[in-house]
Amino acid sequence: GGQVYDSVEALAADVDVVDVCTITTAHKAGVLAAATAVKPVICEKPLARNVADCEEMIAACNAAGVPLFVAQVVRFFPQFAKAKEVLASGQLGNPGVIRTVRAGSMPAATERSWFHDFAQSGGVIMDLGIHDLDFVRWCFGDVERIFARGLTYNQEVGRDHALMTLRFKNGAIGHIESSWAHPAGQFRTRFEIAGDDGLVEWDSLNDSPLRLALVGDDGQVSRRSESPLALESDPYYAELAHFLDCLENNTPCRVTAEDGLMAVKLSLAAMESLRTGMPVMVG
Repeated sequence: GGQVYDSVEALAADVDVVDVCTITTAHKAGVLAAATAVKPVICEKPLARNVADCEEMIAACNAAGVPLFVAQVVRFFPQFAKAKEVLASGQLGNPGVIRTVRAGSMPAATERSWFHDFAQSGGVIMDLGIHDLDFVRWCFGDVERIFARGLTYNQEVGRDHALMTLRFKNGAIGHIESSWAHPAGQFRTRFEIAGDDGLVEWDSLNDSPLRLALVGDDGQVSRRSESPLALESDPYYAELAHFLDCLENNTPCRVTAEDGLMAVKLSLAAMESLRTGMPVMVG
């Protein structure tokens, strides 16, 4: 069986690396304990429920000289990573529009689940939409402003369906749909990334490879698929393996602590827009 500890501080002092997988509002305690014990720390997304906690966690790890990895796992799904690679290669030209959908039914939970508690989970935007808020920023860069609208299907949960429109600092536009309001059934993710020279898209329900449409020098559009895209390894395992590689070999990290902070800032800006009905500038 596993070792049981009386406190997170005792645990952090007795391990090589701390991996914080608690509910969101308990992330801070785990990260600060790791920093105090001078242990590298991996923290599940979202990094924290508010910006102040994120900044305190980052500052503590910096002061202790230990890395803080944020588990934004979508960056490790092969379809999303390949799309980012295609975009970065310049094949799509100048970035124009990025669209994502992440939708399903409310996660199975008991009546007392923290998922149902907005104060703890942050709701559908902070717990689910944050995946795509991080992904689109990874692809297109920093966001200038964000506008969000939402609907409520489950009154106990609150806003469980959100649509977000983002204006990036480079002038590109993003559209994100995040939902826990779909009927019970298959969870769906999809994305479409378009530039002035091409488009790449993928849909989990089609069980299809990544599809590309590229404009050639002659103005003609060529189409091809990037296949196969079977999961060579579990993305969660790949994520942890990458973080350990960063530790052991000083490999540049795919996700920085600042990326985790920005994902929280974007989530909170979208939530504020949802509350006020107005666009929110992102600082």
